Amino acid sequence: MNGGDPNEWPIPATQHAIQIVAAGRTVHNREKTVPVPGAHQLLVKMEAVGICFSDTKLLHAFTSHPRKSEVLSGLDADVLAQIPSYAPGRLPTVPGHEPVGRIVAVGDLVRRHRVGERCLIQTDYRHLPTAAANAAFGYNFEGGLQEYVLLDERMIIEPGTGERFLIPVGEEAGASAIALVEPWACVEASYVCRERQGPLPGGRLLVVADAGHAVDGIAAVLERARPAGLTALLADAAQRATLEATGSAVTSVAALNDVTRQGFYDIVYFGADAATIEVLQDCLAFRGLMNVVTGGVAIGRAVAVDVGRVHYDLTRWTGTQGASAVESYAAIPADGEVRAGDRMGVIGAA
Repeated sequence: MNGGDPNEWPIPATQHAIQIVAAGRTVHNREKTVPVPGAHQLLVKMEAVGICFSDTKLLHAFTSHPRKSEVLSGLDADVLAQIPSYAPGRLPTVPGHEPVGRIVAVGDLVRRHRVGERCLIQTDYRHLPTAAANAAFGYNFEGGLQEYVLLDERMIIEPGTGERFLIPVGEEAGASAIALVEPWACVEASYVCRERQGPLPGGRLLVVADAGHAVDGIAAVLERARPAGLTALLADAAQRATLEATGSAVTSVAALNDVTRQGFYDIVYFGADAATIEVLQDCLAFRGLMNVVTGGVAIGRAVAVDVGRVHYDLTRWTGTQGASAVESYAAIPADGEVRAGDRMGVIGAA
C-alpha cells in the first residue's frame, strides 16, 4: 500500500461513525474499524458531509430501500466480497452521500487516484444495478458520516467514458461549500433540463385503455414522434382499430403482468384506476414519461407515486381530466422555469 508520508497522514485504527442498523434505528459507533485499502482500493478522510432528506428515507426503509439491495451486475461477486464498505441487505450501513474528502491512502494497483487529492464524491453508481434501482454511496456502499471511507477503484470509474466518480476540487472553497455541490446541482439541473413534450422518437410506447375509454389523440401524438414499438393492453376491438389506423404495428398483451418492468419510455393510460396507475409506473424506463388520461372519471383515491424515481431516474408524469392524450402532452413545460399562470406545489423544499 502506498499511503504517503505516515507523519503527514496519520491514520487511526478506529473511528467514529453513524450507522443505520435497522429500520428507524441508528447508532453512534465510536470504535468502527478504519479499513486498510487493498490493492485496488483507496481511503478517503472526510472533511464535511451534508444531511439529505434521502438519508431519512433510507433510515425508515432500510432493507426495503431499492438502493440497499445487492448489486446484480457490473462487478463480480468476488470483487464485491473484497470491499469492506459494501453493505447490502441487513448489514449496517453508513449514510451520507453529499461529502467532500481527501485521499489519504491508495493500494498498489490504484491507477487513477493519488494521495493528497481533495475530491467531491459523485455517489450514484448507475452501472451497478440492484433489483429495483442501482447501487449508491451512502446506501449499499457506506457513505460519508464517518471519519474515513473506503472505495474500490473498480467501482468508481464509469464504464465506457472512463470518468472518475471522485471529482478533484481545489483548495480555495470551504468543505461545507463543496459538500453543497450535489444538492445544488440537482436544483440547477431542474432548470436547465429540457422536458420531452411528446413520445420519444424510436422509443418504446405502451398504451393501456380501460373499458369505456376511447383511445383519443393517439394519431396526433404519433404524427409528432414515431416510437420504435407500440405495445397495447386494450379492452375492446374499437380501441385496437384506432391504434392500427395510425399505421403502427401493435403488439397486444393480455394482462398487466405481461408488461411489468419492461422499461417503456412512454406510457399512455386511458383510465382512472389507482391500482393500475401504481403498477404501470414500475414499467417506466429511465427518463420515462407517464401520461394519465382520465376522460373525466375520478380516480377515487390517492395514488402512491414513487417520487424517488422522479428524482433519481428522471421519470415524469403528466395527465388530463379530458379525453385526449394530446392535451396532457401539451401541458408539459419545456423546462423547469415557472410559467405565468402556473399552479405550483412545493414539496420538501429546504
